Amino acid sequence: MTRKTISLDLDVYRGLKHRQTRHESLSATLRRMMADDKDPADYLDELTANPPKVDVALLRRRQENPPPSARPLRRRHAA
Repeated sequence: MTRKTISLDLDVYRGLKHRQTRHESLSATLRRMMADDKDPADYLDELTANPPKVDVALLRRRQENPPPSARPLRRRHAA
């Protein structure tokens, strides 16, 4: 079997290691991940099972004092 050396960003490597099962090689993990044809509902199931961490205090501050819009103000024409 031919082998190739590849470089990965650290965050990609950590994500790959996180998905690797106990007795699985990295090649087997990549092969399994490439073979997965997921239904979009599967991604929703994963998000429900592992919701992202949210800074509630930051969200409340932004609700009370939203950042200014980068869009220019629209001028209304006089009728």
